[in-house]
Amino acid sequence: MNWLRFGNPDFFSILLVGFALIIILLLYGMRMKWKTMLQFQSNARSIHIKRYRIQVALLGLCFLFVSIAIVYPQWGIKPETVVERLDIMLALDVSTSMLATDDNATRRLTQAKESIDTLLNQFEGDRIGLLYFAEASIVVCPLTPDVSILREILTAITPDTLVHRGTNISNAIEVATERFTSEQNGLILGNTNAGGHKVVILFTDGEDHGIDADNVAREAKSKGVHVFCVGFGIPDNPVPIPLADVSQGYKRDVNGQLVLTALDEDKLGKIAKAGNGSYYHLDAGISELTKDLARLEKDKYRMRSDGEYQERFQWFVALAIILLIVELLFQTRIRNNSRMLT
Repeated sequence: MNWLRFGNPDFFSILLVGFALIIILLLYGMRMKWKTMLQFQSNARSIHIKRYRIQVALLGLCFLFVSIAIVYPQWGIKPETVVERLDIMLALDVSTSMLATDDNATRRLTQAKESIDTLLNQFEGDRIGLLYFAEASIVVCPLTPDVSILREILTAITPDTLVHRGTNISNAIEVATERFTSEQNGLILGNTNAGGHKVVILFTDGEDHGIDADNVAREAKSKGVHVFCVGFGIPDNPVPIPLADVSQGYKRDVNGQLVLTALDEDKLGKIAKAGNGSYYHLDAGISELTKDLARLEKDKYRMRSDGEYQERFQWFVALAIILLIVELLFQTRIRNNSRMLT
């Protein structure tokens, strides 16, 4: 019987013995009641014993249904459901230029982490992944609907762990796009809507030592991937890069000159345009980004249960309660009739 199974089959033997004992006791009680009635009433009517038989049947069935509920019957595969969601890969720049503080005392990295944390509150039902990039890119969290995992990973990245030099934005887009095509969810039966979009969001100051980021974004667009950019820093206002330990001063090149960094909005704007997305500055970008993401068409997926059976014990508990109530009402009626006859 592949259509039926029991969650607690070990209880079968105990319940069968218990059910047999209950039936024996009820039948024995019915026989003793009949003998008692004959001792005091030579003309005992059969209706009395018929009523008791009904009570015995009700109580027996009540115990039977409780027993079935205890062994946890399950049948009927859960139906497939269709869900809508976006797949979003957050790409965080972890190069040393993100240690800069610009006009305030807050590092760009800290601002980016706070922006991502705010954005995560808007992604209910969507799958989110996290990618760190500098001279190379690495997916630190695969696509998942559990945003608490991403928050834990974000907490772990601090200025002390930021030792990466160089920034390769094109590689970040490539790695994110490849992850979209390779990521497989074991619960997905099929995609019912191929028109849905996927999203890469770059959190960066725009400094890029790679090449062809525009072309890579354009190629991602051809695969249904939107590339959005959130910029950190101030354009045309280069600032020095403090070291992780601010007491050690600022980053310098091999000649001892200060290394300066500024937000490159032009580059980020071109990348976003080529990737069919938009560019936003940190100051007012997160709310606008959220609105634009809400306009994107989501993928629709049929979710299968992988043979998971539906629990049915509730039915038998309900039947047992109903029979118990009927038996109590029946017993009350018998008593009332007996009083009327006396």
